[in-house]
Amino acid sequence: MKTIIGLLDSEAAIDTSILHLKQAGIKEERISLPSTPEAIHQLLRCDPVCVVKNYTVYGAAIGAAIYAIFGLVAALCQCNLLQYGQIYGVGTFLGGVLAGGFIGGFLGLLVGAGEAEKDSHLYVHGILAGEKMISVEVEEEGFQQILQLLSAENILGLKVIQA
Repeated sequence: MKTIIGLLDSEAAIDTSILHLKQAGIKEERISLPSTPEAIHQLLRCDPVCVVKNYTVYGAAIGAAIYAIFGLVAALCQCNLLQYGQIYGVGTFLGGVLAGGFIGGFLGLLVGAGEAEKDSHLYVHGILAGEKMISVEVEEEGFQQILQLLSAENILGLKVIQA
């Protein structure tokens, strides 16, 4: 199952598209008209909080892993060259891991905030500007036909979402 979404500029264009979809064999319950930012985020599966959280966690993990390597090398060099005990090496290693986790998490937060907005920007702002959004659930066998039909309707931001 795939979902095709897009924006139309008027109620008349929506009515025409729905009529053509019904003539092509799409049942009415497979056609929806999302009209709120929350519905759009749910449809796109891109809840901003969830996206930012995931990027932050991944960034922290990657940063901690990278800095752990540098912390380990620094700890080994510090212990061998300066004749310090192992406790200083462990502190250097942990400091590297914590610093990497913090820096990676912060960078992940920044990237995640941008990614969360990027996917839904066109649709949310289109709805807020008065355009109408249409969403159609399509089976695999009729997908190409419905995609061509909607392309001919001059739908803005036509996008396919995999189920």
